[in-house]
Amino acid sequence: MPSPRIDFPNVMKSLRSFVEDMRREKYERLLEHYNVDLYIGSARFKSPNSISISSAGGDIDIYGEYFIVATGSSPSIPRIEGLDDISYYASDTIWGVEELPGKMLVIGSGAIGLELAQAFARLGSEVDVVEILDRLLSGVEPEISKALAEILSEECVKIYTKSKVAGFGRRGSRAVAKILTPRGSIEEEYDAVLISTGRKPNTEGLGLELAGVELDSRGFIRVSTDLRTYDPRIYAAGDVAGTPKPAFLETLAAKEGAIAAKNIATGSKESIDYRSTPVVVFTDPEVAYVGSTEQRLVESLGMCSCRVVSFKLTARSGIMGVEHGLAKIVIDPRSNTIAGIHVLAPHASEFIVAASLMIKHRYKVEDLIEAIHVFPTAYEVVKLTAQAFVRDVGGMPCCVE
Repeated sequence: MPSPRIDFPNVMKSLRSFVEDMRREKYERLLEHYNVDLYIGSARFKSPNSISISSAGGDIDIYGEYFIVATGSSPSIPRIEGLDDISYYASDTIWGVEELPGKMLVIGSGAIGLELAQAFARLGSEVDVVEILDRLLSGVEPEISKALAEILSEECVKIYTKSKVAGFGRRGSRAVAKILTPRGSIEEEYDAVLISTGRKPNTEGLGLELAGVELDSRGFIRVSTDLRTYDPRIYAAGDVAGTPKPAFLETLAAKEGAIAAKNIATGSKESIDYRSTPVVVFTDPEVAYVGSTEQRLVESLGMCSCRVVSFKLTARSGIMGVEHGLAKIVIDPRSNTIAGIHVLAPHASEFIVAASLMIKHRYKVEDLIEAIHVFPTAYEVVKLTAQAFVRDVGGMPCCVE
């Protein structure tokens, strides 16, 4: 029986159509219901209380008592010899690809790189991932990095860690990459190259110096905990703000914008608890985490207590036919307070907010153990991990309290 054929151009067309519908319904029409004037153009400060907007219709000067800078971020493109001589994609342009690449190179193994690497591999591309560090998703727990690497490898995603792309050339319509690996230099040909090596704040050309707004050492706008810049009339929010965010998240950017607006409107000085901000990487299974890692807690306290439990121990694993996955809980051994919860499991994005509330409200591991959970669910792996602090869960029957 022939294998089903994927209509890749139609898949991408449907995706772009969905995004446009969401933008129109959730953003553009929203402005119609509020007292908002929208100007399309490039803005820059002229002074601490005025900006100039350049657009097709001419320049417009706007004066204000307060400003919020929320210009976001854009892909950070590394300097690689020959990169400008080939065609390549970044996270904001990959959605325009019309034909499924036969072979694809992904440079960088952060969230965006791995999500797209797995997606294109499942659509039928042969995918290589090159990462300069020693493991994927370097910001997550090493157990999760290792398990996810095994999953991707089983799906025929070839992973090069401790490696870098030293240069590019061309061979016909294909890009030729020179890759330096621990085993030596290799050359591979690719139909498409995706650059996924991080993001940079969009601060260039804003005239921030004319407004007395300063940048930090990484190029982000320097802000206080209530999102004010050095000028108390100017705030910054989202990717462009130099806040201790665990990742670039749309939800976190929205929260920062709302907090900045509230602080302006009410004179309050509210801030965000970044420690309890949940992060999700939409691979399959999903990676979700909140709070401290084992390494960070050891660095701050000099001690830590952790447990790791395999998803295979849950009944949901057998029901879904998914063996891969795990949960890890990090606690402060002085008080048994939960410091971090890290999960690689199906639907992890659906229950990580519950873990976020545990971190925010300083739950102890005993609180998690004593809570009544739903059986059978993927979330059960979190309770099993909590129970692992007090008993051997390897041979434990289902639903044991």
